[in-house]
Amino acid sequence: MKVTVVDLFEFTPINYTTGKKVAFDEDSKNLVLMEDQLSKLEKLNEEFKFLEIGRKTIKPKNFVGVIQIGDLTLQIFPKLLRTRSYESLEFHKTLIMGNLLKMLAVGGEIPVKSSEVAGVLSERAPFLEILISIYSRKLLETLRYHRYYTYRSVEEELNHVKGQINFASYTSRWHRRHVIPVRHNDRTIDNPLNRTLKYGAYLMTRLTQSSENYRRLKSAMELLEGVPTVPVSIHEAYQIKFNRLNVVFKPLVEIARMSISGTTVRLQTGRIETFTFLVPMEKVFEKFIAELLINSSYGILPENLKGSTVRSQHHIGDLLVEGKFHLIPDITIQTPSGERIIVDTKYKLLNSEDRKLGVSQSNVYQMYAYASYWNADAVILLYPTLSERVDMRWHFEFSGKDGSKKSVPLFIRSVNLGHDFKKNWQGFLGELRKALSIDLSTT
Repeated sequence: MKVTVVDLFEFTPINYTTGKKVAFDEDSKNLVLMEDQLSKLEKLNEEFKFLEIGRKTIKPKNFVGVIQIGDLTLQIFPKLLRTRSYESLEFHKTLIMGNLLKMLAVGGEIPVKSSEVAGVLSERAPFLEILISIYSRKLLETLRYHRYYTYRSVEEELNHVKGQINFASYTSRWHRRHVIPVRHNDRTIDNPLNRTLKYGAYLMTRLTQSSENYRRLKSAMELLEGVPTVPVSIHEAYQIKFNRLNVVFKPLVEIARMSISGTTVRLQTGRIETFTFLVPMEKVFEKFIAELLINSSYGILPENLKGSTVRSQHHIGDLLVEGKFHLIPDITIQTPSGERIIVDTKYKLLNSEDRKLGVSQSNVYQMYAYASYWNADAVILLYPTLSERVDMRWHFEFSGKDGSKKSVPLFIRSVNLGHDFKKNWQGFLGELRKALSIDLSTT
């Protein structure tokens, strides 16, 4: 089955009509959907709310990822470059996909190393094929050196002793003394972890259009001979516990979970109806920035913040005594000398022409609540930008714990996501470091 792949970009509409066969006209950017596909797309949209579906146009919202419905694949990419047309975005698709995959990998949305992402980008494959390629490569490579076995308790009758004799059963039938009932532990490869890995691989063989991906997946499934290919529910996949003996498989199980949770299968025929992998872009941005700050190997913290304690999604308290509204900033930083800094990411383009830069009043209220409750010394609101750098400083004023007035700076900063991460990763890291540089001595 040949699959039609259509690229979509955040907040950029394309036209669509319905017809008897799916098609996408590259010149007019018009998508033809079958009625059944449109119905399934509308059903998915009711659940995820990732599109604005009008009478003639489809416009993605702030989600990125991939949706496959039969022989149609929709890839949704972030609008990481300031361009005037769909064609310009499509021209820079390789850069955008590379940056997106890097952000997903760093932030942990896909459990792979960024170096592994760089290796598959050269294939110029669709987004879904890249995800399958990552899984098939890692699974095959891991299984060549590691297999995970567990032990199960077995009761059987043998003509020799193995494990423990079941004396209660044995003494009750002396007329069959040559048959010995025993209990023993038997090593098996058939366990929930391996069933999850194999079922994830099976689903991907039904999704992939790449012969290389298919070959690697089938080879990995052969290495799991003895493990039945049976449906695994997402609940069962999340019941898997990890320890020192199987932790090497954890990233693979996480990718398999993505495959299982995103796939709907027609039970009567085993045919895959839809596959969905969608992530809100504000979460991608938040987790990406948080991991860059928390992981000291990136060297993001400016010199005066070195040695600080950095936390993501840090619960600093509750807005009400009853505890119904939690105060959870995206990132908190506490320096060795005790200064407290709040960093909150907002996935929204600012407007330098606006007196308030487009910063919403609700966001400022939110930062005030965080700062006053935690007695912060500075707050940074970090936004993405596609071109010009934003650097603004405002101030809160509230009473400190000793009753005195305290002035707390609110920094509005931005970082450009349009860098080519593959060629200029260090340049991006340097810009982020500069965005977080604040002089606490003058606050």
